[in-house]
Amino acid sequence: MTHNEKIGRWIEENYEWVRGQINTNIAKNQMAQYREDLIQEMMLSLYNMKPEKFDQMVRDEKLRWWVLTGAGMALRSSTSPFYLKIRKHKMFAREMGLPNSNKNIFETGEHYETYEEVYYQCYREEIKNLHWYNRKLVDEYWFQGKTIQALHEKYNISKVHITRDLNVAILQIRENCKNCDS
Repeated sequence: MTHNEKIGRWIEENYEWVRGQINTNIAKNQMAQYREDLIQEMMLSLYNMKPEKFDQMVRDEKLRWWVLTGAGMALRSSTSPFYLKIRKHKMFAREMGLPNSNKNIFETGEHYETYEEVYYQCYREEIKNLHWYNRKLVDEYWFQGKTIQALHEKYNISKVHITRDLNVAILQIRENCKNCDS
């Protein structure tokens, strides 16, 4: 049996399981649109694997793990071949419209600007309502662009506490601004 035939047989035997795992555990929520492309890319990557490595991983029953781990890394990475070949182009097409159409699909006219302004105003108002400590952290982190490390050094507060306090403040702002466009 040739190397490609071995790979083909492994894919036939494991495709549905791998597909199910990628669909439910890796490419979910916002990444669901990349499921089928990711599955195909991972199956193709098997054909680029050295025959010795493939055979060893099949013997050790580690090939499924390798495929799922590779899929997870490929999906999250912004430098992986999957990102460069598929995700980047899909994101560009979504943001900029189809080639030669001269239309950005996110340009929705005046309503978009108003919508953005309403949320900005709401966020600013909610920031004013925060406890002075959280307000100071959010202001320096969001608007002044300081890092967690810089805040830690400036105030000598644990980075864990700063991160937790920022998350609590941001969640409070988001929760209070959920319905600000109505």
